[in-house]
Amino acid sequence: MSTRTPVATTETKQYHTKHRQEFITITKDVEDFITKSGVETGTVTVQSHHTTASIWVNEDEKNLIGPKDKLGYTHDLSRVLDRFADPEEEYGHNDVRDVNNPKGKRDTHLCTPDSCGVVHECINGHAHAQAMILTSSVTMIIEKGKLVKGIWQQIMLVELDHDRERKVTFLAQGLGK
Repeated sequence: MSTRTPVATTETKQYHTKHRQEFITITKDVEDFITKSGVETGTVTVQSHHTTASIWVNEDEKNLIGPKDKLGYTHDLSRVLDRFADPEEEYGHNDVRDVNNPKGKRDTHLCTPDSCGVVHECINGHAHAQAMILTSSVTMIIEKGKLVKGIWQQIMLVELDHDRERKVTFLAQGLGK
């Protein structure tokens, strides 16, 4: 009779996003992590460290997720997200008063660095609102050491704000060999 060992392990990866509403397929990274984890039966959780970057499972199809610059038109999910929370709307979150911004009004959607090269908070109320309809994490099943997913399912990191470094942590837990 063989006994199976409980296993729980994590890994954090960084991704550099290039633009707002970028969908980065990270399924291969998750599958590689599962293989390294030694979990044979269990679950994997994929979690974003950010309030304006989500984790999503869906189809990696150009008309659904873009990229817009290569398509020459706006892909489906960009239209849906922007209809839900239009970047051109007024958001109280964008009116932040602090030492660097005593009047509280920001005058641009662009995030420009200060004289030291530091990019401070950008106008991103829309990104926080869009995150309401996407999730910050997903949990999926591991069976026989492999990610259980449908033929078209892919795990994606979704950038809702602007280009930046994003952290995502993977947790595999279950029973090993």
